[in-house]
Amino acid sequence: MIASLFADTNLLIYTLDPADPVKQARAFAIVEQGVASGRLVTSPQSLNECYQVMAMKRRLAIPETARSFVASLFPTCRAEMNLETIALAWEIEAETRFGWWDSLLVASAVRHGCTHFLTEDLSDGRRVRGMTLLNPFTNDVSSLLS
Repeated sequence: MIASLFADTNLLIYTLDPADPVKQARAFAIVEQGVASGRLVTSPQSLNECYQVMAMKRRLAIPETARSFVASLFPTCRAEMNLETIALAWEIEAETRFGWWDSLLVASAVRHGCTHFLTEDLSDGRRVRGMTLLNPFTNDVSSLLS
């Protein structure tokens, strides 16, 4: 099976966050390699959250730059957000006790058939509905992206 990796919003945000240069470089490399290989997956929710945090909440970029960055990720936005995703998110929330917004992202990734969910916010190594959660800052994910 060819790996497809869902990028949690935090991974996307780190690409423009100068506060931690090591994480910024790692996130940028993962996103760049994932886009180039076609294996990186996002959802409308993750792109919207990314824009809001970058341009409004943390002001990591002016809105035009944040929009340009998010637009560059449009080809990765293949995980659906629909009523079936919401229903699955309710099940995942009850099973895992993840927060609602995390459960919704995980549900989008599961419904798309992603093999891995890249996040530093959830339990590293945990499996949810056949998908593995991986912290991209403590695990080498480059082999999954090539």
